[in-house]
Amino acid sequence: MKETKTKKTRKALAVNIMLLIMIISLIIPAVAAENKEKYGILVIAHGSPGEDWCAPVRDAVAEVDIPYPVELGFLEFVPNETINDAVERLDDAGITKIIAVPLFVSSHSSHIQEIEYVLGLREMLPTMSEHVVVEGVEMERSVVVMGDGYAISHMPVETGADGVMRAMGHPGEEEELIPVETDAEIVLTGAMDDHWLVAGIVADRTADLVADTEDETLVLVAHGTDEEDNFAGWVNSTSSLADQARLKLTYWSDPAIGIGGTQAAFIHHNETLHPEFTLRPIVENAADPVVVPLMVSEGYFTGKKIPGLLENLTYTYDGKALTSHPNVAEWIEIVAAEEFTDLTLRISDEGELLDISLDDLGAAHGHICPCVAAAFKASQTAFMTWDGGPARGNLEIVSAHPSDGHNETFEYILNSSEDVTVKLPDGTDTLNLTEENYCYSFIEKSTGDMVVVSVKDDLFPDGFFEIRMRCKTNVSTPDEKSAFKLAKNEIKEKILYLPAEEVFEVEYIKGGSSTELTAEIIPAISMTVTTTGVDFGKVGTGITSENQVITVVNTGAGAAKVSAMMLDDSGGFYNESLRLNGLNIGSFSGMVPADTSDFWYEYEIVTNLVVPDWAGGIYDGTIFFVAQSEA
Repeated sequence: MKETKTKKTRKALAVNIMLLIMIISLIIPAVAAENKEKYGILVIAHGSPGEDWCAPVRDAVAEVDIPYPVELGFLEFVPNETINDAVERLDDAGITKIIAVPLFVSSHSSHIQEIEYVLGLREMLPTMSEHVVVEGVEMERSVVVMGDGYAISHMPVETGADGVMRAMGHPGEEEELIPVETDAEIVLTGAMDDHWLVAGIVADRTADLVADTEDETLVLVAHGTDEEDNFAGWVNSTSSLADQARLKLTYWSDPAIGIGGTQAAFIHHNETLHPEFTLRPIVENAADPVVVPLMVSEGYFTGKKIPGLLENLTYTYDGKALTSHPNVAEWIEIVAAEEFTDLTLRISDEGELLDISLDDLGAAHGHICPCVAAAFKASQTAFMTWDGGPARGNLEIVSAHPSDGHNETFEYILNSSEDVTVKLPDGTDTLNLTEENYCYSFIEKSTGDMVVVSVKDDLFPDGFFEIRMRCKTNVSTPDEKSAFKLAKNEIKEKILYLPAEEVFEVEYIKGGSSTELTAEIIPAISMTVTTTGVDFGKVGTGITSENQVITVVNTGAGAAKVSAMMLDDSGGFYNESLRLNGLNIGSFSGMVPADTSDFWYEYEIVTNLVVPDWAGGIYDGTIFFVAQSEA
């Protein structure tokens, strides 16, 4: 969900039309120079009278690391830290576009409508009431009309003799919902819903609690809603988070953690219509339940309400909420980045500067897959190193990835297939991919300047490429397919919306600069004998011994002629009796070819003894091999 409030515009009247034209011609360059949007991030949380609930939210927002001002505003309960106060601070900073990020578990909450009203994104609010708990006290929270606007009121609730809870007494101080006053454009993003970063928190919370990694059941419990129109949205996102967490634990966790199943449960819902989502019977009937609260911050619900609903049951629980996890800050960064990230690149075509968008490339390929995203973002990152951008016809791209998504993206950018080359790393092909395939060289033909952009290894979870192969060869399980699909989406979002320096390694190589050279020169003639000794054993006079093998290796660059001579031959025994390939030692020679692929060619010489009648005793000797050029 994304809603936008446009800037206010002003019109001016001119007396002299000619003078107006002259003035416009002078000021257009200055206006264009200052037309760059100044972004500010507004994080909106619900709020609580309790500081223990608010403090972790402030800490999470303080961890947000983006190059724009970030302000926190609470919907209610926190004076001097309201949405209006935060917007005023952004206005004071000269912000022209506010990206409002609701730090809420679900977009299917009536609070989102209240936020829309305060931000000026809607003019009317439905008046409604719901039962809430404020500092442990049951209250009826109502949106009521106040003058020309609206306010939030709270009234204590008591249970009557008939068991029905009713508002009693007088409402407390009403908190007015005041629309902000700003000239800035406001964009409201979606809430947390089933974002993969939130699933990562659920997976980590579950991993901290499991003991038996096979049979336990994850029970993910959320606040929920009594509004039937919104309840399906809560069910879908909470169930999705639980299943994503299960897949992350099974396939992307080291060591792998397999859980028996998952269940979504809710504190508030119509139990008559949806008894299957009631927390206590779910935990009571689940096998070894691990209960994880899906709450923004720790407070009454995590500390009292959930344990109270599960009193006298056996389950594992630690009450940890979302905001103590670093993924909360990263979620704010990613969601905001989806609004402020420039998804265009610029390239020159015959002197004309062209802007190519990610949507253009997605339309050309058919959809924006991780390969299109990687090729686009790598190109955008590389192009930033050239003053004014590179030019078509003067740029060559060498890609290590064979996919159509990469090739079609690069060809679209260059408007050429001839300037795109695929060069696969050794040991890889269309099925057998590794991190090394996500490497791209951008070469400027006229200068030889080159930018090498490669994806960092930690972008891919361990085992990603193995499961990819199983999916591509149609031997994967349904869970493996789901895990692979989720991982691809996560990788795509990281590539597009994380800062480029967190995704890519970039190396710039100046054309014509010095390059270190090294070489190992292999001589034409080089020979080694790997057989260090031969023992013919006991052989009788007049008898021929068993054959033995002496291995000679040509380690040179050319073929060599090998011959032999005896050294230390006592009594000339070996000169008379030794046979090499059937020849006596003086007559023996052999041609040993060269193998220039690895400069190692093994040549086997069959040797034996033909023992003369006069011999007797033990004979030692040394044979010496000589290598000469083929000529």
